[in-house]
Amino acid sequence: MTPRILRETTGACTTCLARVPAAVVRDADTVTLVKRCPEHGETRQRLSTAPDYWADLDAFFMDVNPVEQEQRDFIVRMTERCNLSCPICLAKANTEDTPDLDLSGLADLLSQRRGLKIDLMAAEPTLRPDLLDWVRAVKAQGHIAALHTNGIKLADPAYVAQLAAAGVDEVFLQFDGFDEDANQALRGARLLDRRMRALANLRAAGIGTSLVVVIAGGLNEAQIGETWRFALRPENDHVRELLFLGLRLLGSARDRLKQGELSVERAALMPDDLIELATQQVPGVTRERVRQFNKGYFAMLGALRLRKCLYIQHYLVARRPGGASPVHEWLDLERLEAIAERYRADVRAGHRLARPRLAAGLARLGLGPNARGLARELWTLQELLRDGMNLSKVPEKLLLIGFITACDPANFDAQVAQGCGKGELSVDGGFEESGAVANLLREQRFEASDRRPGRPGGPAKP
Repeated sequence: MTPRILRETTGACTTCLARVPAAVVRDADTVTLVKRCPEHGETRQRLSTAPDYWADLDAFFMDVNPVEQEQRDFIVRMTERCNLSCPICLAKANTEDTPDLDLSGLADLLSQRRGLKIDLMAAEPTLRPDLLDWVRAVKAQGHIAALHTNGIKLADPAYVAQLAAAGVDEVFLQFDGFDEDANQALRGARLLDRRMRALANLRAAGIGTSLVVVIAGGLNEAQIGETWRFALRPENDHVRELLFLGLRLLGSARDRLKQGELSVERAALMPDDLIELATQQVPGVTRERVRQFNKGYFAMLGALRLRKCLYIQHYLVARRPGGASPVHEWLDLERLEAIAERYRADVRAGHRLARPRLAAGLARLGLGPNARGLARELWTLQELLRDGMNLSKVPEKLLLIGFITACDPANFDAQVAQGCGKGELSVDGGFEESGAVANLLREQRFEASDRRPGRPGGPAKP
């Protein structure tokens, strides 16, 4: 098959990090982001080894994804300090004496916009002594308070109880699986015991939890199936989401690769790689079903005028005794795809009734014979999609699955970044509407400042 350009875009040179012309190119076996730097020549990032799958979703996403929509989800990088020294840290935590973020900008954001999700994160937000105060401030203004953490301090039940009392809605817990050798390689520590205690404490406090599982090629791919089975245990029904996050070359990982200290280039994974691994490890997950589901998902996001990233793809299962029932067993995905394609055609034609026709089609979709007791749960999920996906309100019968990656200089695509579902507020980068752009700008600042992991030295104390 002769290579064919699917679309022209702008990428980043992986050497100098400058914005450069790029194209998404399809051939018989792959879809690739090809970038051409006038100074450093051509570089490539493989997007997919299933070109029919990726080309179809790429085109659909670009047709229905809203542009220039107001951001509703913001990462707040509260501190660049951490109580770990992860070899893969995208923030290069503990590498220089960076002050904690002055949160006056967050106060302005909370008062100026409505219905936000605020992701309290950075290197390790639980090191901020005023974290609980800011959780209360987020909640007082009617927003969703999401905490992203390595979980070390959450091994203390009293601290988790304080988080719950302050109003934390959901916790994104760094949870890279059960292989302690892999944990040591990724995080510089063996963390499973503390993570398990944190997870139990979150259940006791009734806080909806997302397990964020970083997957590195050649290191811990088997943890997709392992973590999947773990999340479905009855005692883990407070786990409402699994995010399989492909390792990317950002921060410390990129720096160590350049210095010859870490060989992670083949370990950097795209969502497509994670989906391929899931088809091998998780019963019922196929590319066809994931593609059909994501068309419906992207259509609903477009109709709701919500920003979303092509590099985040999803699936859904229902908990059943002894396991799970994937969405295709209780929802007609072929019909869902047809409804989504109708919406796409309406959007392209400028049809003023595109959104109500999509809503009507979804209302008539109906459920299959295996959808026992799920109608109310699915209605709740649609409302949460509109109002902000507060994991504590996701019905415990449902488990959301995400196959995601961060944008780095290798995979940066300006058209994808335009729809990024997260903005960012940070001490070094200020306010950015696109987290993907913030990542690229941060790498440029790292390059200019020559910050290196481990200087001035050591993780912060818990």
